Amino acid sequence: MGSTMKPKMDASERAARDLLNRKVRENLMDRRNANELLKMGLPFVRAMIAQWRREGTSPQWLTDKFQAKRTEAERQLAVAANPFAERRARTGIIAAEMYLAIWAGMQEDLGQLVAERRAERPAIDS
Repeated sequence: MGSTMKPKMDASERAARDLLNRKVRENLMDRRNANELLKMGLPFVRAMIAQWRREGTSPQWLTDKFQAKRTEAERQLAVAANPFAERRARTGIIAAEMYLAIWAGMQEDLGQLVAERRAERPAIDS
């Protein structure tokens, strides 16, 4: 008989879900769009970050890049001259925050994996 338990959610997915749920509660996006963004965006952002890391991009560069994207979108929101520009800027802020949340979750997952692997190693006798 198979188990009905869901697999454990990793930290990057939890971070993305928490962010999008907050945006829905704040009425900055609707549930349907949040679900679509999670479904399409989470795998895309994970793959993009993983590729950059494989290519040797530093963790600090990634954090700085995503924070700069959020800062630029916030600047665009501050000077938005019409509802379309305002919506576009808000979307940019949400996207940058999602990148940051997923990146932080991926770092947490990696840290936990490294700690688990260290714990599994037999002690070295001197």
